[in-house]
Amino acid sequence: MKKIFLLLLAVSFITISCDDMLNITPSTSWSGLNFPTEETHLDGLLYGGYEQMQNALASGFLYYGEMRADVFYINAFNVTNDKIVNNKLEYGMSQASWAGFYQIIKQANLVLEYTPKLLEKNKTTEAKANQLMGEAYCMRALSYFYIIRTWGDAPLVKKPFLTKDDLKSLSRDPVDTILVTIHDDLDKGSKLIPSNKVTRTEFTRAAAYTIDAHVYAWEHNYEKVIEKADKVLENTEYSLASLYDPNLDINAANFVANVQSTAYAQIFNVGKTKESIFELAFSIQDGDDSRRLSSFFTSSWPYLRPHNNYCDSFDPLDWRAIVANKYNTTGKYTTIKFTIGFNMVEDSRNIVLYRLADLYLLKAEALANIGDTDDNRKNAMKLVNDIRRRAGGTSMEITEEVFLDRNTYPYEAFKDLILEERKFELCYEGHRWFDLIRCGKAVEILKNRVNIDLDPAALVWPIYIEEIRRSPNIEQNEYYK
Repeated sequence: MKKIFLLLLAVSFITISCDDMLNITPSTSWSGLNFPTEETHLDGLLYGGYEQMQNALASGFLYYGEMRADVFYINAFNVTNDKIVNNKLEYGMSQASWAGFYQIIKQANLVLEYTPKLLEKNKTTEAKANQLMGEAYCMRALSYFYIIRTWGDAPLVKKPFLTKDDLKSLSRDPVDTILVTIHDDLDKGSKLIPSNKVTRTEFTRAAAYTIDAHVYAWEHNYEKVIEKADKVLENTEYSLASLYDPNLDINAANFVANVQSTAYAQIFNVGKTKESIFELAFSIQDGDDSRRLSSFFTSSWPYLRPHNNYCDSFDPLDWRAIVANKYNTTGKYTTIKFTIGFNMVEDSRNIVLYRLADLYLLKAEALANIGDTDDNRKNAMKLVNDIRRRAGGTSMEITEEVFLDRNTYPYEAFKDLILEERKFELCYEGHRWFDLIRCGKAVEILKNRVNIDLDPAALVWPIYIEEIRRSPNIEQNEYYK
């Protein structure tokens, strides 16, 4: 992927030149001589967007989706990580910049602007143009979804910028306005991308439906969550990877090694499994690596360790704990979910952003929220029990007699049960913080589990100070003024 992109840059074709509040830096100057003129140029623009997505989310999936939750504590002194984990964010932190996401949006906008023009000139085919534009729509939608969940209102940029003067009047658009664009982009993407495309490291129809299901969940539009999730759950190209195996002897010396080599563990440590829907691709051949994961989790003194009570909350029968955590002789846990067999010299394993089990549980959450009927509980728990049975066999299932008992599980407790199951299944994958906000539990759980008092106004991040300085119309989020 990167080779194509860099080759095109080497022949000096195109990026935008502007020094602006979105911090889009030039690689070449913009002129009439370097507009895209060939199909390969469009490929380069799109792959450049995937490259920018790697840059924004290789660590960002942790910063924005995990580290502010009830998961980690700081193990090695790092000022920035300490502030994020303890929810003491400041507008001078580089992670408070949304520029990386606008870099992705820039690439997507270029593809969307120039693909139709090259199609008109017969420089590409309609099928190829549809595929390029479909992926670009999804790319832009996912970027804006991260932006609104992290910062709230933000500039809605849907056209390429030619000069920095074009940006002076930009201000923050309301989240509701951006959500309309996100849904529209995902709808277009799902229609334009070929139905037979199942590449795990590029946007597909399944990825578009999955992201859209999450966006509707964010809006608490549960009927639409179910509709979008079903489009993927019914697709035979995707299936749950195996984990629990009754034939494995739990007392055998190699039991842990066997569990850590299951198809479930391979989701994170090999990649491109049938459970994966969309993952960030890294390749040593292309000069990419994911070794930064070691700094967070498995170096001799990792930045982050999961709280003991977080790890101890796994059911003793739950094999997911064996894949996710390692208990050390020091009495502390280490996160190993992404780093089993990690090679510090040249490791380039992918980072999975969306997978099928996530949709099982997101649909279960939606079913629980559309009304507390027995049928809704049964349908939701069928999905939850599918995931639990995969994790530890039939003994991990919650029986109908138990989950239908309103004394054991009052309505709110039943919904909390599903939220907790997401915690176990998707631990460390960049979902926990967004799950807590979506379900209205962030303030309560931070206080009760890690003793952090969080003002509800601080759920969003501050706007990076440089964006404020560069644009007079960008206002800081209220809590950080």
